[in-house]
Amino acid sequence: MSVFPEIIKSISSQHQQHKNLNLFYGGKSAALAWTPYTRYLLATYPKEILQLNTDGLTAGLVNYLTEQAQLAFCAVNQYMNVSGAAGESLKAVYRALLEDIIRILKSKRTDFGGLEELHGERLTQWLLQTNPFVRELNGVNQQHVQGVVCAEYSPAMQLSVLRLDPATMKGPVLDIGCGQHAYLVRHLQEQGIAATGIDRFIDHTEDYLVATDWLEYPLETGYWGTIISNLSFSNHFLHHHQRSNSEYLRYARKYMDILAALQPGGSYHYAPQLPMIEAYLPADKYFIEHYSVGDHFKNTVITKR
Repeated sequence: MSVFPEIIKSISSQHQQHKNLNLFYGGKSAALAWTPYTRYLLATYPKEILQLNTDGLTAGLVNYLTEQAQLAFCAVNQYMNVSGAAGESLKAVYRALLEDIIRILKSKRTDFGGLEELHGERLTQWLLQTNPFVRELNGVNQQHVQGVVCAEYSPAMQLSVLRLDPATMKGPVLDIGCGQHAYLVRHLQEQGIAATGIDRFIDHTEDYLVATDWLEYPLETGYWGTIISNLSFSNHFLHHHQRSNSEYLRYARKYMDILAALQPGGSYHYAPQLPMIEAYLPADKYFIEHYSVGDHFKNTVITKR
């Protein structure tokens, strides 16, 4: 029999039990206790789990565990860095977890208490090394943290916020941070507009959708007619700028790469605005416009001369 459905159910139960858990609560690493279902799985299917290792199938399981953890972390704080080197080190945490589980099952032991504590310590250390601001933000006094609101908006709303008209939009189009479902990109494709979307998390990947970190996505100079980022890239840029960590320099460099990737006459539409870098753009190269979005913030439209 296939044990994969049971493992997926177990992973889901773990995430549900530890949803929004503050790993720094009490000033020490949290022990991520196994759920009753996970304990049942380990006790009932040890041979099947060990067979996965024998068959070389644990790498796919490590990838799935990592992806689910990335989604869970970003559901609590969308500004967390979970890709690139941070993603690889997170994968190493889950690879070590699987190796330890297999070692314990081979020894025919049934005590996983020490491993639960060790896994919590590894995840806490991963947070401290890759996203140190999280400890400062969450503190140590609250057992759970409040999840962020990170919604995907309708194509019509995004077009309105970004001051975009599909009838006059210059192609090809790149949506940076298109969202897990890439609503706007799919809408533009339906209108016959060549559009590409990039995001860390994308469901049902099409050939015009790329699951990647936007800081690592290569941008060809002078290629794009329109580049879009609605409440995504610029929000993250502002977050890292205000924290004054090393990430803001990467965002600044990527921002300039985005402008360089525009065709002459091409435009970059984003919200919210980024006054700390827009003020330094040469007026002979870029025409900058701002529009109010309700009473809350302004967007920016930069046209390359």
